Amino acid sequence: MGYKFETEHLTLPKNLDRRRKLSDEDKDIIKQLYMVGTSIRQISRNFEHKCTRRNIQFILFPERLTGYSGKWKLYKPSKEKRAEIQREYRQYKYNLYKQNKLKGQADE
Repeated sequence: MGYKFETEHLTLPKNLDRRRKLSDEDKDIIKQLYMVGTSIRQISRNFEHKCTRRNIQFILFPERLTGYSGKWKLYKPSKEKRAEIQREYRQYKYNLYKQNKLKGQADE
């Protein structure tokens, strides 16, 4: 039996979702910096703790994502590491559920 927040498909607000590395505002800033003439490399240095240069290229040029899905296997963590990541994420989501911060919650 799964957690209630998983079985009822309760969603996290964008600002609390840890899977998102960049906010919508960050993406807008990246696009604005590129339009002004800042190089992709320099932009990636500004966001080096949040994402990679390749992610910035995907934000600026979404058409580059097509045909790239097979290459994600290079970045796939091991089975044990993936299980650890999933446990941590479920615990985080469970804590948010207990604090009533998840969207779509049924009233108790």
